[in-house]
Amino acid sequence: MRIKTPLIACALALCTIAATFAAGQTSAPRGSRASATSAANGQASSDWPMYGRDLAGSHYNPNEKQITPATVSRLKPKWVFEVGADVSSQPTVVGGVVYFGSWDGKEYAVDTKTGKKIWEFESGAPSRSGAAYADGVIYFADVSARLFALDAKTGTQIWKTKTDPHPMTIATSAPIYYNGRVYIGISSREEVVMAGNPKYECCTFRGGVAAFDAKTGAQVWRFYTVTEEPKEQGKDKLGRRVLGPSGVGVWSTVSIHPEEKRLYFTTGDDYTKPESMMSDAIVALDLATGKMVWSYQAQHGDVWNMNCVQNPKECGPDFDFGTIAISFKGAGGKKLIGAGQKSGWFYAVDPKDGNLVWKTQVGPGGMLGGIEFGDATDGERVYVGISNHPKQGSVSALDGATGKILWQTMNPDGRSNFGPLSVTGTGDNRLVFAGSSGNFIRAYDAKSGKIVWEFDTGGAVGGGPTVADGVVYVGSGYQMLRVGKANNKLYAFSIDGK
Repeated sequence: MRIKTPLIACALALCTIAATFAAGQTSAPRGSRASATSAANGQASSDWPMYGRDLAGSHYNPNEKQITPATVSRLKPKWVFEVGADVSSQPTVVGGVVYFGSWDGKEYAVDTKTGKKIWEFESGAPSRSGAAYADGVIYFADVSARLFALDAKTGTQIWKTKTDPHPMTIATSAPIYYNGRVYIGISSREEVVMAGNPKYECCTFRGGVAAFDAKTGAQVWRFYTVTEEPKEQGKDKLGRRVLGPSGVGVWSTVSIHPEEKRLYFTTGDDYTKPESMMSDAIVALDLATGKMVWSYQAQHGDVWNMNCVQNPKECGPDFDFGTIAISFKGAGGKKLIGAGQKSGWFYAVDPKDGNLVWKTQVGPGGMLGGIEFGDATDGERVYVGISNHPKQGSVSALDGATGKILWQTMNPDGRSNFGPLSVTGTGDNRLVFAGSSGNFIRAYDAKSGKIVWEFDTGGAVGGGPTVADGVVYVGSGYQMLRVGKANNKLYAFSIDGK
């Protein structure tokens, strides 16, 4: 699960926060098909229109030419925008506007040149992942599991809908727009709620992915990672009914491959028995219908809920997948699909049938260790962040064909590399950007792994850095689950601060 810990205090804090939250300007006019298509597919160097920049979720901007290994040391703050709480969402940049969410329950639109606010929209609950831009509309979701569509120019609400009716549903996945639909993963906080409610009977939530009509917000299809309705499985030591199967939330953001008519995503653990065949897995769906094509399960029998704090021997290791499923070249140029797991292993599978091609242990695993959100690719290499929270993390480069670790750079501040990574440039001008729970944003030479720039943001960096048109945008502040220090800023860095 993406938001849990062995510490009861952390779980109680999470339950309290989640329960509380549960109760634009653009150069392309809305409706302009040519401009909107380009922006929605991230083809312009000035655009980063969704969580992973492109539909495949690469977190890669090959068009960035200004920031290179030769110039990156000159990055300085261009402006700093302050909000009311932590900023852990991946900034979206389109048409001279940066869109992002905050833990203050608001979505913001800010002018990229001046750092001045264009509009703010109050949803009343944090937005922690990222937004998607298409056809003059911004789509984002909050931790109350509500999906919103806003006019990107004005911030006016067009529609909102609940991603799933279960009362414990939350949204950690960023929405992805493609061809008139919005796709999003479905996750929940149900496995930890019994920490604050000794009478709660666990569990009835079923994870998955849903597709919504982009114009109306109506659900088009819903795929369940737990195919059966939960039934009573017995009682626990407190006499509460145990319901199952359950769980298998989708904490990650989906990736879309129109040429294959496929949607790929990764899954979390089971909450209760019987064990699912789709927990801790990489899954392929038919894009049009939401029907499963294949599933590769990396870890079977990973059953975890809050009772495991007192009874760890009865539970699995809590090795969810939380990273987006990315694509890159394997041996002979063959396309592979891969994702990183909290076990610390990265898996690469054949997109044709989901069969394993290679796997590599990049670092130590754990409940908040292993690979949390950090994977990216330039098509040839895979870049991976290791959390290892609360100990020292790392950033690594893997060969896409073999899985061999090409370089690994330990985090010099001794803290975790918890959040998403981003890659820019081509050839020897490639850079990797990664945040640290120790407050730093850093740039690594993608060829050697050498740290070539760093900046102390004053708060934990739990969200992904966005690099567009010579500017690095990154949020500061991430204190959920005691991962790091709070802050309330979005930074924009440019060469010499100009």
